[in-house]
Amino acid sequence: MMKIKSFLFGILFLIMVFIMVILTALIYRANERSSVKTYIFQMGNGANQRVGELQNINDISQNDLRNKLIRKYISEYFKVIPGDPAVTTRPILSALSNSDVFEQWTSTEAKQISEMSNRKMFRMAKVTSIEVLNNSKDNIDYDAQIKADYVYYVVNYDTYTWTQSNDMKIEPIVDSGIIAIEARFKPGIRPDIDVKKYLESDKNPIGLFMFEVTRIGSKGIE
Repeated sequence: MMKIKSFLFGILFLIMVFIMVILTALIYRANERSSVKTYIFQMGNGANQRVGELQNINDISQNDLRNKLIRKYISEYFKVIPGDPAVTTRPILSALSNSDVFEQWTSTEAKQISEMSNRKMFRMAKVTSIEVLNNSKDNIDYDAQIKADYVYYVVNYDTYTWTQSNDMKIEPIVDSGIIAIEARFKPGIRPDIDVKKYLESDKNPIGLFMFEVTRIGSKGIE
């Protein structure tokens, strides 16, 4: 009787080992087929604000390119990062401004940004509309320009400010504003820049475009 029990136990043990081997093989193969999905946190919730394929500059209309640059400029002009140790070190804003405009920002808006940053506040800006002051039909003939002309724009924007950056229950304070800018823009890449060397130096690609803000005001160009 004991021999029969031992024989049956041996068979049951072999079956258990066989099942374990199969399960181990299945888990190993499942790991081989697994993949890690990377998610990037972004401020925008719209589908057109998500990371996607790189756009060809030739597929972007002249006005769309100009408006993208203006939106980026306004975002850099007003954004507040909690605990930012170098508020006035903003390469993008500097690259898109002449020296007078950047100095004006440093002595005005940057001071408020520094105070908000020290209080661990977070702010982002979103452009809602862009109006061309000296060309209401927005039909500027950029191709006919020998060099970029000065054009005036009225930009409407909203700011979203979180008074406590680490509390997800805090709702942002939404404010609306209007800013007037004078800017020079001509579609294409700046001819005085070696694109390859520029990108290899880890500089932001936005500095490659022929766009520069030359004057700025809260309600109008003064």
